[in-house]
Amino acid sequence: MKVVLLPQAQEDLDSVFEPLLSRIVRRLEILREFPDLGAPMAGPFSGHRSTVVGMFRIVYRLLPPDMIEVAYIRNCRRQGTARAEMTA
Repeated sequence: MKVVLLPQAQEDLDSVFEPLLSRIVRRLEILREFPDLGAPMAGPFSGHRSTVVGMFRIVYRLLPPDMIEVAYIRNCRRQGTARAEMTA
């Protein structure tokens, strides 16, 4: 599967430093092989999945035919911010 970072996800990733950066990139590689790894989300996040690496949550969705669209890579402490943006 192809992993595509939306502009916000790329901006989020650019703000992460080592050693978490390597762990997040590795998780994105794992998602290529196992796209259902993340838990399905509900409510305003319906249709998205999430997986956590350290204190960061990767929010993504699966798109046909073989694409993973990453919406956010956020510090879990900023969860309220991500929720507000997803529902805007």
